[in-house]
Amino acid sequence: MSRIFRIFPVILFALAPVVARAESAMPSIGYTSAPADHNGQNCSVCHSSFGAANSDTRGSVTVSITDYNPGVQQMIHVTVSHPTASRWGFQMTIREVSDETTEAGTFSTSTGVPFTVVCDDGTHFGSAPPCNANNGRQFAEQINAPRTGSGAGFDWLVPWTPPQTEVGRLHIYVAAVAADGDGTAQGDRVYTFEGTLPFVGACSLAAKPTLRTVMNGASFQPPFSSTAMISIFGSGFQVSGLKRSVGLGDLENNNTTFPTTLACVAIQVTGPGIAQPVRIPIAYVQEDQINAQAPEFVGTGPVMVSVILNPDKPNQLVSDVATLNSEQTFAPAFFFIPNSTTIAAQIAGTSVPIADPSLVPGGQAAKPGQIVTLYGTGFGDFMQPVPAGQLTTAADPLATPITVTVGTTTLPSADVLYAGTSPGSLGGLYQFNVRIPASTPDGDTLITISIGGFQTQSGLTIPVHQ
Repeated sequence: MSRIFRIFPVILFALAPVVARAESAMPSIGYTSAPADHNGQNCSVCHSSFGAANSDTRGSVTVSITDYNPGVQQMIHVTVSHPTASRWGFQMTIREVSDETTEAGTFSTSTGVPFTVVCDDGTHFGSAPPCNANNGRQFAEQINAPRTGSGAGFDWLVPWTPPQTEVGRLHIYVAAVAADGDGTAQGDRVYTFEGTLPFVGACSLAAKPTLRTVMNGASFQPPFSSTAMISIFGSGFQVSGLKRSVGLGDLENNNTTFPTTLACVAIQVTGPGIAQPVRIPIAYVQEDQINAQAPEFVGTGPVMVSVILNPDKPNQLVSDVATLNSEQTFAPAFFFIPNSTTIAAQIAGTSVPIADPSLVPGGQAAKPGQIVTLYGTGFGDFMQPVPAGQLTTAADPLATPITVTVGTTTLPSADVLYAGTSPGSLGGLYQFNVRIPASTPDGDTLITISIGGFQTQSGLTIPVHQ
């Protein structure tokens, strides 16, 4: 459905002008309020006679655009108006919500139209497309700002082709100038628009998926538990070569929960305490693997899982149901670096990975006496329950005591500084801050955590060096 967005004034702080001339031919690039460009500034940094954007309520910018269908071109209608203005300008960009630095789709132009398309190559006015890694993000903007009679307003119709594949929600940013036509930056009004575009394209996966097994999402071994991260293996989950990770643009409920459909894929589960099938949060999809979070089970028992392609569409495809008997109360497991036995860990309070630098660039060994952060899943409930799919916002300790062993030393409680949620992450990710014993010798040091009679996988280590 087409949607019309009309921008009414908002109270913003005034920004001091930094350029004393109008740019009617081509505006300075990157002033649309997009947060990744010039700290979110817009055209009012120059055209500031009437204060911040949207301050004069007599004018407006109106944008008409539809939700995007991957690869299908649509026309974006931009209209700026003000009862006394006689010259008009605009600049527009579209970004992935998951990464505001990434351009989403491409604008098109042709001879004779009153706008152009430029790329942010680091210069004042940018360069001609195509845009790429060397010359940055793309903008559509006026060229030789059109003149009209006083108060007539002006329309631009800009062709835009969305990304070829679904990438989650998109943000559109538009800054428009309603100018008095005197050739300076004085006496002009600025209006801005920000909107969000969801994906509404057709899901067209064509073959029934095959579900082979479900594993613990950290250990890739059979046991998993309530609200733990799981990995589903099989084939036909996605077109070959496409890998889709959840991003900010996929989050729901005001960016607080993970989606239950990602890249035209859903997972349906029944199990202990779940009489009716539920769809579970998904974090990653590729042709032969899906990473997701298990729902909250009550007790233990058989779990039934199926993969759904094109969910709720006329062409929906559902895998055969897999019945699993590997759900248990706790299924503790460390995440580890692929093709190694090294636990996924960091120096506490930093982003420095604990690993041989041949495995992870920038990796370092932990030092005896140092506090390290380890990551895992399957450790059961927190003191304050976190529903499946929800992002955690604060530290929330485990409800069940744990025992941490480093090398041959069982850590005293004083050296287990924290065990619980990883704030800002999905509730299925657990974080442990522990102190490496001062007596730990150099080398690859074994670490295990036990909880409720279950232990993390054996043989995993972190490097330690004085």
